[in-house]
Amino acid sequence: MVDRVLGQLSLADGFAASDETIFDLIAKELDWAPIRTLLGHRSGPGSGNTSYPAEPLVRCLLLGVWHGLSDPALEAQIRDRLSFRRFAGFSLSDRTPDHSTLWRFREELTRERLIDKIFEEINRQLEAKSLIVKRGTLVDATFLQARGRPPKQPKKGHHGPIKPSSDKDARWGKKGKKSTFGYKMHIGADQAHTIIRRVEVSDASLTDTEPADQLICGDEKAAYGDQAYYTHARHDRLAEANIKDRLMRRANKHHPELPPRQKLRNRLIAKVRAAVERPFAVFKEHYGMRLVRFFNLATNRTQCMLAACAYNLRTMIGALFPPAERRA
Repeated sequence: MVDRVLGQLSLADGFAASDETIFDLIAKELDWAPIRTLLGHRSGPGSGNTSYPAEPLVRCLLLGVWHGLSDPALEAQIRDRLSFRRFAGFSLSDRTPDHSTLWRFREELTRERLIDKIFEEINRQLEAKSLIVKRGTLVDATFLQARGRPPKQPKKGHHGPIKPSSDKDARWGKKGKKSTFGYKMHIGADQAHTIIRRVEVSDASLTDTEPADQLICGDEKAAYGDQAYYTHARHDRLAEANIKDRLMRRANKHHPELPPRQKLRNRLIAKVRAAVERPFAVFKEHYGMRLVRFFNLATNRTQCMLAACAYNLRTMIGALFPPAERRA
C-alpha cells in the first residue's frame, strides 16, 4: 500500500486559478520537505487502499485552525473552496479527505507526538529567517473552557455517587473571583514578534508558576512575566543561566506594600509583557478556542500545538510581508 499521488494539475485547474492569498504565501515561504521527512509515509507495505500523505493532512488541519472549523465543516470547505484545495495540494480532480480521515490523522499526531516535531521544525525555519530574536521571552497562561459539563453538584441530602463530567481530564481553576472548568494553556513567546517558542497544556487546576521553567528556553536574554511567576528559586535559576529576571514582584505577608521603586519596575515590565496577550486573543477570537473541541487532555494538547503552529506561520507572513506591501 502506498500514499496517494496528489496535486497533478489539469487544464481545468489552470482556468480555475484565483487570486493569491496569505495561505499561498505561507505555502511558498515554508520549506515543507523537512516536515514530509519527519512525518514519513502513512501507508504500510502490501496491497490495499491508498492513504492520504501526511503533509496535505497537516495543511488541512492548519486550515481548520485558521478558520475555526470543525472537522465536518473543514471537509466541506476543502471540497468546495479553491484556495483551500490549492494550499492543501489537491487538484480539482483529487478526492479530498472526509472528516473521519482528518480525525484519525489528528489522533496519529497525538499518539506519536508528531505535532511536537512539526512545531519544532517550523520554529527552526523561523529562527533561520531571523524572526526569533531571543531578546526576551514572555510567559503567560490562559484558561480554556472544557466542552463537557462539570461534575454535577449533589443536592443537599444526596448520598449516591456524583455524576461525573464527560471530560475526565478537565479540572476547576480559579483566577480572582472567576472559576473555569477545563484546561490551561501556558506559552513562552519571543519578545520581538510574539512567535511562540514553548507550549505546555494542563488541566485548569495547575498554577501558572508550576510549568514556568519549561517555558523559558535558556537562550534568551531576559524572561518577562506577571506576579504569578516570581519565586526566589526561579530568580536564582535565571541568574545562574545569565538571564535577566523581568518577573513582576508582588507583596507578601512580610512586605504587604511594595516600595515605589518596585511599583515602577512592575509598570515598566507590564508594558513589555502585555504583548503575550496577543496570541491568546487570536486563539479565542479567530481560532474558536474559548471552548476546547475535544474531551481529553491529549487531543486538546494537539489542537493547542496546531494553533501555535498556525499562529507562528501567520506571524511569519505578517513580519516578512507587511500588509501595505501585500496591497501594493
